[in-house]
Amino acid sequence: MSSRPTWVEISLPQLAENYRIIRNHVGARCAIMAVVKADAYGHGLSEVSKTLAAAGADWFGVTSADEGIELRKLGITQPILLLTGFWEGEQQALTEYDLVPAVYTEDQLVALESWGRQCGKVIRFHLKINTGMGRLGIHWQELDSFLLTFRKMKHVEMEGLFAQFSAAEDFTTGQTEEQASRFHDAEQSLARAGIHPRYCHQANSSAIVSRPDTWGNMVRPGLLLYGYQLPVRTPADTQASPVQLPVREILAFKSKVIAVKEVPVGISLGYGGRYTTSRHSRIATIPAGYADGLDRRLSGRGHLILREKFAPIVGNISMDLTLVDVTENTSVSVGDEVLLIGRSGSCAVTAMDLAEMSGTIPYEILCGISKRVSRRYLR
Repeated sequence: MSSRPTWVEISLPQLAENYRIIRNHVGARCAIMAVVKADAYGHGLSEVSKTLAAAGADWFGVTSADEGIELRKLGITQPILLLTGFWEGEQQALTEYDLVPAVYTEDQLVALESWGRQCGKVIRFHLKINTGMGRLGIHWQELDSFLLTFRKMKHVEMEGLFAQFSAAEDFTTGQTEEQASRFHDAEQSLARAGIHPRYCHQANSSAIVSRPDTWGNMVRPGLLLYGYQLPVRTPADTQASPVQLPVREILAFKSKVIAVKEVPVGISLGYGGRYTTSRHSRIATIPAGYADGLDRRLSGRGHLILREKFAPIVGNISMDLTLVDVTENTSVSVGDEVLLIGRSGSCAVTAMDLAEMSGTIPYEILCGISKRVSRRYLR
């Protein structure tokens, strides 16, 4: 473990509590697929997945076969969906590790049928429908051609049907309603063909919170598990308050002050001399930079928390170090703990806050915390 004083703390009890909140919200009849792709959104695949498995997660969703194999090697026994499917050469991994791929082309279906015939097994898959996201999926109006191919096959089983919303948190347009309607049309097309997948799922975190009519019989929380909800956008004349679930952030990003200097007025600081002191200042140095996941776009606009007060970032964030102004916080000294993400007293800096300051999304902030930042798990 690195002895460098920059780390994250992840509360596994809070993760389990967030799962219970989601479970109570959607009810017992709706299966929950915990999305743990991208190293569980930067929180650590191993500990997060084991905690969610113990909490009762019905399924796990990952990006690809390598993540699914890692889950199996951790002892995860729940079904695992490969959300972006499989690549040629990975068919053996599907059967060896009992992984369920997404399928979104007829070529993939043919490859699965061929492998199933070769190994004498029926291979389950979830068919992805493109209802408007436009990335992957059989277009909802081109399903009939796919079904003609599928119905000739004997070594594949369509266990699930799913789609991805592009903006479920946005109630100012009818886009999500259109996507949900197209998904319903796809379900009806399957039913007319005598095909009834066991699982139909399209609800991501935002839809789980505020669109119960889209839940189907399985939902896919990702960001919500880690304690975040995207702001709901509603028409200006809407009176009702958006639904909020009482989940809480499970991750705190921390460091320590390694230097405090008195700096006279008129001194330029950091790469490029972007910041010049306008007064006699106390400047603290933090051993965290953009190589750790502190977004460089926060230079001169973000702030951290020191001794239950905000400390503005000054100068350009560098690879390993960041400067903050602690002139108003005279008690700050070397060794003090710094919160890059977290809560202290009445102050809070969340991944949502950092995303807003840097012009991005909380997913990028969380996934961007680098591997060199050690993860410490609170149990």
